[in-house]
Amino acid sequence: MKKLRAEKTVRQLKLDAVLLRIGFTAVLLLNAFLGIKILTQEQSVILVPPFQHETIEFINGRANQEFYSQWAWSVSMLAGNLTPGNANFVKGEFQRIATPRLYGEILDTLDAELAAITRDNATVSFSPREVIFDPELNRFFVRGIQKLTGPGARQGIDSQITYELAFVTERLRIYLDYYDVYKGKPRTSDVREQQLQQSPSRGKRDGQR
Repeated sequence: MKKLRAEKTVRQLKLDAVLLRIGFTAVLLLNAFLGIKILTQEQSVILVPPFQHETIEFINGRANQEFYSQWAWSVSMLAGNLTPGNANFVKGEFQRIATPRLYGEILDTLDAELAAITRDNATVSFSPREVIFDPELNRFFVRGIQKLTGPGARQGIDSQITYELAFVTERLRIYLDYYDVYKGKPRTSDVREQQLQQSPSRGKRDGQR
């Protein structure tokens, strides 16, 4: 009787050991599956661009074109609407959103522009008309109308200008990496190619072939 009970106990222990091994293996496989799923699953982060209220999805460290377009619009509104009262604020915001390299490059330009506006008690306003993305240059162009008003320009001076901008992403944060502003239409890759084709030096080279 004791022998039968002992044999039954041994068999039960062996069965329990097998079940434990199976359960342990299943847990390991499940953890491995969950780990792989977590590593391969796209991470979604919702960010709100400056001066905007709508959220845009930011996936795996890459933002879609609409996200950067909103940033381009925001930067142009920041730079294009200057008054003596917000001069220091604009300068501080550029220091915050621009890469250290870019801010170092445009610091003198910003200081000169802001000093002139403060000295003349002038106001610069910008009304964007469109935002264009050039995939070949990987840059955004914000075209609009700039109005300069002040004691020396009572009626206001209107100019068509373009902000040319580029951005980089570091740790889910956007930085302004290229900044240029000029009068006239956006200098997209198509426009630059046309200008290159029409340049005298290019025509001379083509004629010598």
